Amino acid sequence: MEETDLIQFNKLHTVVYNGRRKYSSDEKYERGPLDHPVNWAVGAFNGGKLLAGTWEIDFLMRFDGGSAKMTGIGGVGTLPEARKGGYIRQIFEKILPESYDNGVVFSTLAPFSHDFYRKFGYEIASARNNITISTKQFSNIKPCGEFIHFLPGDDTSNLEKIHSEYIKNINHAVHRDYWHDKKSWKLFTSQDPYSSGVYLYLWKNEKGEAKSYMKYRDNEDDGEHQMNVMELAFIDTEGLYGILGLINGLSSQFSNFKWQMPDFINAWDIIGDAWGVEMELRPREMTRVINIKKALEIMRRPEGEGQYVLETEDKNITANSRKYLVEFNANETKVTKTAKSADIICDVLTLSQLVLGYRTLENILCTRKEGIEVKNNMETLKRVFTVRPQHLTEYF
Repeated sequence: MEETDLIQFNKLHTVVYNGRRKYSSDEKYERGPLDHPVNWAVGAFNGGKLLAGTWEIDFLMRFDGGSAKMTGIGGVGTLPEARKGGYIRQIFEKILPESYDNGVVFSTLAPFSHDFYRKFGYEIASARNNITISTKQFSNIKPCGEFIHFLPGDDTSNLEKIHSEYIKNINHAVHRDYWHDKKSWKLFTSQDPYSSGVYLYLWKNEKGEAKSYMKYRDNEDDGEHQMNVMELAFIDTEGLYGILGLINGLSSQFSNFKWQMPDFINAWDIIGDAWGVEMELRPREMTRVINIKKALEIMRRPEGEGQYVLETEDKNITANSRKYLVEFNANETKVTKTAKSADIICDVLTLSQLVLGYRTLENILCTRKEGIEVKNNMETLKRVFTVRPQHLTEYF
């Protein structure tokens, strides 16, 4: 997509996402310093008219203690008059093989329909526990240390340190130092709290060590103000409960504390009376492996040594379709093409869940999924495909 096409792109999003904006006939697109690069926009045209489009955003995500290139698919939309024309399919048929060629390992999106994106190899790979707790229930978490109200333009170095430590061992979490000129942090801290109702607080312990931060929004629901957490990051348990100490003092302002909490945290540990926690487990993003060989090479290794043969077919990225001999020891994982008989035959959807650590092999085998068959080497495969913490820290 060219820069001259971005006005059409904005108009498409205005229609698709029920926006409201007045466009003048001579309007030109003026890019701001925090706008996405033009080359991240992908569109399907007919006769020069943009009919469908999406952002394909360049990220670096955490994966099993290391890092991997990820594309984030956002703003997918088709004009009403062009729907059922296959334009989104055309876009994905273009960008998926290109992502493979560009060294991308994973691709992630927030779906409007899970079944729709399964056609392109995406599967649910993260979840959140949506919790609601009355702010009065936090009376047992006494405030201590120091709370610092963060404003746009303040030094982000403490936030950066906390975030880097928080995401270190969490799959899907995105590096905020990957984009140049601290663009991610400028976006994260850009909202004026006095006009937006979005607040950001840093917490330091009694030793002056920065341990956590919380960004939340003031939302009104049926006449009551709700404290909706947008992001909460912490270095350790002290940091988690340190920042939660802010809430009791806000009980006169907010009726409830709401958080789309990562599912590796136990909400019932937060307050004394677990009955006071309302919780609903909800699926979040869908992810697909873009480069299977690379993902298998860099994923966590179990203790000891071993090997297995994986066979898969990828209808969207033909370079992935093959049998892989995976040999691992304490120091490395070697992945090569093989003609040996497969120990496990797996489609891309199921493989994406297994590789990312969203589900165990035993869990998947207990479901009605038809995209997996284990033939041999079960004990080794159970050691390889284990559950690991997931938390995609960005919205796109």
